[in-house]
Amino acid sequence: MGERKGTNKYYPPDFDPAKHGSLNKYHGSHPLRERARKLSQGILVIRFRMKCHLCVNHIELQTDP
Repeated sequence: MGERKGTNKYYPPDFDPAKHGSLNKYHGSHPLRERARKLSQGILVIRFRMKCHLCVNHIELQTDP
């Protein structure tokens, strides 16, 4: 049952693996999107955002590279 979970990927008809290399390069994005903009420098910023149940304000925790 576990082997079915991550194997389904959609490959567009004009996708050429020799030309594009990967689906992320084809779409021009990284799976982590904005969080990975400095990934080439070895910096990954992780943010965790939640609402306070008492005052309904947002609390954000962020890693410091």
